[in-house]
Amino acid sequence: MALKFAANLNFLFTEKASSIVERICLAHQHGFRAVELTCPGDGNESQKVLATIKQSGMAVSLVNLATDRTKDELKWGSTGIPGAEKLFQQQLNSTIEFAKAAKCQKIHLMSGLLTDKQLECDYNRTYLSNLKLTAEKLRSSNIIGLVEPINPYYVPKYYMDSYVKAIEVLESVQCDNIKLLVDLFHLQCLKGNVTRSLKEYGEYIGHFQIAQVPNRNEPDTMGELDYAYIFQIIQEFGYTDWIGCEYKPKTTTVEGLNWFQKFGFKL
Repeated sequence: MALKFAANLNFLFTEKASSIVERICLAHQHGFRAVELTCPGDGNESQKVLATIKQSGMAVSLVNLATDRTKDELKWGSTGIPGAEKLFQQQLNSTIEFAKAAKCQKIHLMSGLLTDKQLECDYNRTYLSNLKLTAEKLRSSNIIGLVEPINPYYVPKYYMDSYVKAIEVLESVQCDNIKLLVDLFHLQCLKGNVTRSLKEYGEYIGHFQIAQVPNRNEPDTMGELDYAYIFQIIQEFGYTDWIGCEYKPKTTTVEGLNWFQKFGFKL
C-alpha cells in the first residue's frame, strides 16, 4: 500500500509565490496531486483558487477554517472562543461552501487562542457546543471536521493544546464525523511515544500531517523522529488517505523534495 502526500500551501512554495493560486500551480508542476490550504478570503480569491484547482486537476485534501487574518487573537480560529459564536458560524458556513465547491471532505476546525478575559471552562463549553452544531452541518455535506492539538511552544495560548483534552472533547461530542488530526510534529512535542500513541488514538484519527522535530523541516532531516519507521507504522495502521506535508523547507521547497525518493515514494 503506497502512501500519498499533499502539499500544505501555508508552508510549501511560499518562497517563490505569495498567492495560493501560484502555489497550487507550483505544487502541480512539481508532481503533487493534492494540496492543503486555508479557506480563501473574498469571493474573487475563492473563485480564482477553485478555477485553478479544476484546471490543474488537483485534489484539496484539507482546508483550514476561514479566519480573520487582520486580528492576532482571531487568526488561529474561533471554534472555542466565548462570545465569537456568530463569527464562528459565518466562518464555518464560508468554509463549508468552499469545501463543497472544491470537493474537499475535511475541515480543520481551529480552536482559537486563550485570553486573560475568559476562563478555560468557558472555552471548553463554547468549543463543545460549536463542535456539536458543526457535526450536524457537516454530515449533510459528507465532510469530516478535524480537531488538532497544537503544542504551546509553537503557538502559545492555543486552546486545543493537548491530546488528553482532544480525546475528552471527541468523547463528549460523540459524533463520528468529528475526528482527530495527528500532526506528528505536534504529537512528538506534546507527548512523544509515537507508536503507542497511534495505537491509543487509532479509532479517533481522521488525518495525518508530517514534519521533523524540533525544527519542523523535511522528514529526512536530522531530528527526533525516524520517518522510515513512522511511514511503516502508518501503512500498518491502514491509513489510505492523503498525508499533509506541513513542514518548513530547510532551504527551498523544490530542493527539499528529494526526501520522497529517499523513502521510496513517488509524487
